[in-house]
This record gives sequence, C-alpha cells and structure tokens, in this order.
Amino acid sequence: MVMIHAMTTKYPLEQLLRIPYERAAAATYFLACALVLLSPSILMGALHTPSLTWSIAAGLFVRGAMRFWEARKLLRYQYGMHVLPKYEIDSRDIPLSKENLFLGLGFEWTARHTQRRYDFELRSFDYHKYRHQQIGYKIVRAFEKMVRKIAFVAWLAWPTSREHWVNPWAPISYVEGISAIHAVGLWEGEHPVNERQAERVAHTSVYGTTRVGKSCLLQVLVTQDIHNDDVVITFDPKGDAEILKRMYIEAVKAGRAHQFYCFHLGYPEISARYNPIGTFGRITEPASRIASQISGEGNSAAFREFVWRYVNVMSKALTVLGKTITYDNLLRYGADIDPLLYEYLEFIFELPSSELQLRHAGIQNWRKALDSIINSEQKPDRTQATRDRKAWAAAQIFKTANLLDPVALALVKTFDYEKSFYDKLVASLFPLLEKLTSGPTSELLSPDYTNIDDPRPIFDWDEIIRMGGIVYVGLDALSDPEVAQAVGNSMFSDLTSRAGAINKFGVTQGLSPELAKLVKVRKICVHADEFSDLVGKEFVPMANKAGGSGFQLTVYTQTLSDIEARFGNKAKAGQVVGNLGNLIMLRVKELATAELLTNLLPEAEVDQLTLLSGIADDTNPESHSDFSSSTQNRITSQRVPLVSVGDLTRLPKGHAFALMGGKLYKLRLPLFKDTDELPKNLDFLCKQMRSTYSSNSTNDDWYKLPDVAVAA
Repeated sequence: MVMIHAMTTKYPLEQLLRIPYERAAAATYFLACALVLLSPSILMGALHTPSLTWSIAAGLFVRGAMRFWEARKLLRYQYGMHVLPKYEIDSRDIPLSKENLFLGLGFEWTARHTQRRYDFELRSFDYHKYRHQQIGYKIVRAFEKMVRKIAFVAWLAWPTSREHWVNPWAPISYVEGISAIHAVGLWEGEHPVNERQAERVAHTSVYGTTRVGKSCLLQVLVTQDIHNDDVVITFDPKGDAEILKRMYIEAVKAGRAHQFYCFHLGYPEISARYNPIGTFGRITEPASRIASQISGEGNSAAFREFVWRYVNVMSKALTVLGKTITYDNLLRYGADIDPLLYEYLEFIFELPSSELQLRHAGIQNWRKALDSIINSEQKPDRTQATRDRKAWAAAQIFKTANLLDPVALALVKTFDYEKSFYDKLVASLFPLLEKLTSGPTSELLSPDYTNIDDPRPIFDWDEIIRMGGIVYVGLDALSDPEVAQAVGNSMFSDLTSRAGAINKFGVTQGLSPELAKLVKVRKICVHADEFSDLVGKEFVPMANKAGGSGFQLTVYTQTLSDIEARFGNKAKAGQVVGNLGNLIMLRVKELATAELLTNLLPEAEVDQLTLLSGIADDTNPESHSDFSSSTQNRITSQRVPLVSVGDLTRLPKGHAFALMGGKLYKLRLPLFKDTDELPKNLDFLCKQMRSTYSSNSTNDDWYKLPDVAVAA
C-alpha cells in the first residue's frame, strides 16, 4: 500500500482536544493593554510618553488578539465534535457552472484528518466526559429546566441554551452518527466541493442506507442540471414527492416548464404517456427489449429464443403494415396470430410485384380463390384444425403462389405449428405482457396516437433528447414491483438504443436540414434512484459506451448486495460497479459496500504520544542516592486506513465521502428551505404520494418540505 505520512504545520502532535489555555493568556494580554492605557505610570513611572504608551498597548492588544484567535479556533473545533452546523440554502443560492458540479460544503480528506480522527478515538472517553459529564454542564441544564417553568424569568435560560462555540455550556444536541468525522476538517475551514463536469461522463454511483440523504443529493444535482439547460431524466421507483416537486419548481425557475414531463404508473390519469418499444433503430430491438426481461438461465434459454423470434416476427409484420408496435398489439396478436397473418398476406397479395406470381400459379383473383377455399370441403391438417379458416386459406394461396417474402414466410411457418404446442413454447411471454397491459397502465404504455381528445402528452426519448426535455419517471414500485421493474428495464433498454444511435448518427438523424439546425446538442443527465430496481444487463453497454454520446449517469442505491441480488451473479454486479468511475458514499451498513471505498484508498501513518516512566534501585553502596527515576514522552507511529469502515457506518445524516478524480473529499449536503407553487394536478399528485408512501418510510424524515400551495 502507498504510505501517506501525517504532517502538521507546526508540531508533531497537534493536541486539539486539550483545555484551551490560550483563553487565559488572551485575557491577560487584554488586561495588561487596558492597564497600560488607563494607568501608564504604574508600569513605566515617569518614563512614559504617549507614543510609548500607545506602542506598548498596541503590542499587547495584537498579542492578545493572536492568542484569542487561537483559542477561538480550538473552541470551535471542540464544539464541532459534538454539534453539527446546519446547512440550509435556497435553491437560487446553489452555484451554477458549466465547468463544475456543486456537491456541498467540505474539504479534501488527507492523512492529517485521519490523525485527528485517530486522536479523537483514543481520547473518546475522556473527552466526552470533559464535555457533557462535567458538574457545571449538569448544573446549567438543571437551571434551564427550572427557570423555564416560571414565565417572568424564563429568559434567563436563553444565554446558556444557545448552540454556539462561545457558550462553554452549550447544549449537545442528538446526532445520528459521529459528528467528529466531519469536525476534524473544521480547523482549516470548509469550502464548496465541486465535481468537474467533464468527469461526469465517467458516471457516478451513490451509496447510502435508507433515509440518510440520497434523495437530497439527487435534488441538488438535478437542480443544477436543469438550470444548465441539459436533458434531465430521473427514475424514481419508490415515488418521492419531493423529487417531483423539486424538478418541476426548478423547471419553472429556469423557464423550462414547457419541457417538463411527469410519467407516473401510480397516477395514470394525469401522467404523460410513453411507448417503451415504439421507437427503435433496428427492427430487432423491440424483441430484444422484451426477451431480455425473461429468464435465460438453464433450460429457459431455449424458450427465451422462441419468444425473441415470435416477437420479432410480429414486430416486422406490424411495421410493414404501418401499425405501431405496442404491448397491446403484441399481446393481442401474440395470443392469436391468425388475424395478423391474414392482414399481412392481404397486404402482400395486393402488391404489384405479387400479381405476376399469383397469375403464374393460376390465381387470377386472389379474393375469389380465397372464398373458394373457405367454402370448399377441403380441411386443414390436424395441426391447423383450430386455426382461423380465413387465415388458413390465405396461407394456402401464399404457398401455392410460392411468394418470396421473408416476413410472410416466417408468419406462415409460425402458423403451421399446432397452436397449443407453440403457445407452450412462448408461454413465458404472456405473463410479462399481461403485467404491462392490465388496467390503466395499458393506456400509458400503449398510447392511442389517434385519440386527439386525450390531453395527456406522448413522448419518446428522441423527442426528449432533441428538444431538451425534463422527465420525471415514477414507477410506483411499492405498489407493483413487477410492473415497475419491467417498465424500468424497457426504458433503460430504449435509452441504450438511443445512445447507440446518437453515437453513430448524432441527434439529428432523420431530420430535414431545416429542422436539424434547430436542434441543440445537450448533455443527457440520467439519475436513477433505487438503482437496483432498474438495473439489468442492458445497463452495462450504456455505462461503458454511452459517455461518448453525451450520457452522464448517476445511480443511487443502498448496498452492493442489492445489485448482486438483481443479477444473481457477483461477476456481473462487479462489471456494473466497475463502469461507474466516481463514487459518493453516505452512511452504509454493509461491510462489502463500505469496502468499495476503503479498498481504493491508501494507508496513512498516524502518530501517538506514549508516556514511559520507570524507577531503578541504586545498588552502589558508595552512592549518595538510593534510586533513580525517569519519565519520557515518545512518539510512535503506525499504519491505519485513510478512512475506516467504521467511519462509513457511523456518518451523520446528510454527510458523505466522495472519491472523484483520485481525490477523497468529506462533504455535507445542503437542505432546501424554499417552497413554491405547483399546478393543481401536480399538487394533488405530490400530496397523494406523501400520504401513500410516508407509511412505508420511503421519504427522508430529516428533510421534509411543508405542503406546497396550489397555484391559481
């Protein structure tokens, strides 16, 4: 491991947890300064002159100020060991930049901070006793409790109850986690911690257990992305009303309300509509998106291949017929392919290129030939006995004419199978399609493009990327995790396809030169909360190749095991994690998750003061001393992790370590304090989401905005 030596600016050991003796020295200097000014003759007798008096007083004052400043720094440092500073800002105060992405306030963590953290742990018992087990501290708390019971003297409790470093008996508030982890950097002061925008294409992973600040960080990042005029897509499986509210409010502030779309499976009546398989670069993509959600382990692999072929055949036929590929259409024709076969063959028979072949086969009028076969006593074989006779007759004409159309040939071959047998081969397809076409969800995922009376907008990723959209995707995973996972995977697959198309052809593919000039190239910022509910094998190519297409991924999850459980394979989970270059870690509870960060860090060398004392008898009879003693202070050093796993499991809420560009930062996240109006439909949605999900503890209790006002 690489060694980092703990260096200090002045002394080998800082000893920042000692009693601040500088206070007495500062008071002495100030008193001496006052004495010189008030009675200079006492010190200088008849030699004093005004210039000499003022010079000495100034020197004493400067020296007193220096000692007071040192005492102040020490008191603030010790105060921060127990009391975390509050950090609330208005969203307008977040610094916006095309060069940097603001994360919060903090400092770069070095071996010096590891030394201070180590010192605090060594003196943890003594220091805690010194702070809140002092008899004076207990007396002050008892005094405050007593005077608050009497109205006209309750104000006496105000001075001692103030949370400030000046107050020697400041109350120690309850903190979840160890506040000293951040306080070790307050000696030098905090500064804004930024991530270079250029580094975001390496993608970012955010880890943290539930209710420690992941959603707050998401809101901070989304706010900047919206105001930077980027494309913003946020996946929210659980349904966090504050994320939705924040995105809409910032879209209004940025003048981009017309670009905002809310897609929510839990509230289809006011949700935008989206067809996950309606847009594609290659005709095979819809089949791949659907088949990827079907298990391919063991014997299931063969059945998944049948499903892929079946969906691919239907997709090609629907595309040729000019019909939109939707889940509804696939379910309808998948359950009974006979109508699709007849419609497609009817289309083929009407083509001018087919007329010559039909006549060559002796079929002058295919419709009369069709009626003749239908009305004849000719019967299909046993495998097609249950098939629609009209579709069977059309298939007979196709075979007789020996038409050369690959799509029709694939449909006919599928038709030739016994229906009950083929239904077994593709049986795994129908449960998936049923999930996506049941109830009001069907209207969202299989929109009717011809219904102009439906006010709910329809969007696709091409439109969002070209026009600079802002999309909130609520998947309602708490109510129906199966549908949420299927829709989330489909959306990710669609985005991956769009990334590939952009990488090859750019964002203006298929547009006229006039329209292409109107398209602005923007970064595509994808935020995926509860990432383990969304991730699939289609994520890997997006993570390692989509950066060149302008995609910037930020994923949020609780543990590494969530991703491993999603894949069922540790190697695949490692492949996903390995494609996320930047790492932000809030408080975690899993050892393996914490080690994602600690294993990437070097070791530090910390110093420790050791007291050695001894006594030895003097055996020389001629000596005048009976014994000799010695006392020594020795500084020893040892290697420790730059950040320990224990620190990551005890971080306060809203605090995090960030590893970016090879540097480690300790930061605390800001809280938003402003409220704004929402349109009536979104206000209703936010209130419903709060009431629905609050009982499931999905929102961070430490950060709650009050109910929003309804816009007129």
